[in-house]
Amino acid sequence: MPRPKKQEEEVKNIMDEVVTETLTEREKMEQMSLKSLGDYMRYNKEVRRLNKMHGQAKYTIKQCPEELHPKERVVFSRNDQPTNPLDVFISNEMIEFKKKLIPGQTYDLPRCVVEHLASKGTPIWRWVEKADGSRETHKTALEPRFSLRTLYTD
Repeated sequence: MPRPKKQEEEVKNIMDEVVTETLTEREKMEQMSLKSLGDYMRYNKEVRRLNKMHGQAKYTIKQCPEELHPKERVVFSRNDQPTNPLDVFISNEMIEFKKKLIPGQTYDLPRCVVEHLASKGTPIWRWVEKADGSRETHKTALEPRFSLRTLYTD
């Protein structure tokens, strides 16, 4: 059974509104300036909102270049293998970072990379079931693998 003409016109009008709304969203996304870390964070927040609203991944999240991230000067060292360099690769919504770090060297690293490496050096606590059925917390990883010493300059 064919649709009445009035229904077809309503469907066409709704589709035209959706298409023009999507075009204006795309133009709005293309016009956003990406000159700082905050700009990238605002852009990615808007992308997530639009993708959730549409129910599909129409827009892609952009990673901020390493040059725009705030830096921190640190001396890197390894506790588990003091002479071996470490290949660091981090790829998330904030940054794509790939570098080989040599123990004892001084580096200017983005703060998110420093936080990632520092989190690898914190002790890990877990619940442990005892023989009598009680539970206690214990450190499961006692020694940190990396240490980062921050250098402050005047």
